[in-house]
Formats: sequence, C-alpha cells, structure tokens
Amino acid sequence: MKCTSASKSENEFVKTVKSRINFLILSLVLLAASSRCFAEMSVEIVSKERAKKLGLEFRLKEAGSEAVTVELAFKAEGELKSFFCAELAFRDGAKVLVSSSLREERPGLGHIVVSFSADHTILDKLTLRVVVSEPRLGGDGYDLRVKDFVEPKKSFHG
Repeated sequence: MKCTSASKSENEFVKTVKSRINFLILSLVLLAASSRCFAEMSVEIVSKERAKKLGLEFRLKEAGSEAVTVELAFKAEGELKSFFCAELAFRDGAKVLVSSSLREERPGLGHIVVSFSADHTILDKLTLRVVVSEPRLGGDGYDLRVKDFVEPKKSFHG
C-alpha cells in the first residue's frame, strides 16, 4: 500500500510539472506571436523634396473627360530596396473611407510602377503609401498625398 500512495503523489507531481511547462511554452509562443503581429509600422509623410531624394516620380495622364491616371515610378534601391507593396487610401480628413492594395508592374530590373485612375476632383483626398519590409514585422511606410505631387487642372482642356 505504501508504494501506491507514493505512485499517486509522484503522478500528481509529474502532472503539475507538465502543466507548468505547457503553460510556460504557451506563454512564450503567445509573446512571440504578439510581438510580430502587432508591430507598429513607422510612417513618414513625404514632401516633394524627400520624394525626389527617394527617387519617387509621379506621372499624370488623362483618362477620359473627368478622370486621370496617376502613376508612381521608382527603383527598388536605397531606402526602397525592400519594397513590399503600395496602397491607395481615400480619406475624409483623418478617416479612411476606402483603402486598397495596388498591383505593381515591373517594367525593368529593379523598376517598379504602380498606378490608379480617379476623378480629378477627388485627388486631394487620396494618399499613396509605399510599404517597405514586411508590415507584420513593423515595416516602414512612405505616405504621399497625391495633391502634393500632381496638378490635374493643367492636364484638362477646359
């Protein structure tokens, strides 16, 4: 009988240790996962001068009587060498009304072009974000307020 009670207490001890080890492992996994998933992206609002230093070039083309196509072209080098994606946001003040990822074109080695078309009257509400590095790991974003880079009225005939 003495052996059975010793076995029970050993079993309880083993269960307690296993339980604590499992809790510790789970805690470490959750800590590691949350630090990667909830990393905050660093965002810079880019001026014309800064865009020029980064090698960001805007092009504007007519796309009908009231619309324009805006292209952003750059080389994936320097601060932009780890280009991840480009996003377009339609804002009303600080509130984002619509946001979408843009598909990039790569017309040449290391060259990237993203574009969108919109009514020329809403360009002042659009922001392009160039995301560098993996966003889940923090990443860096470069916000370009479209109105700071294009003058749509010059492209229209009337």
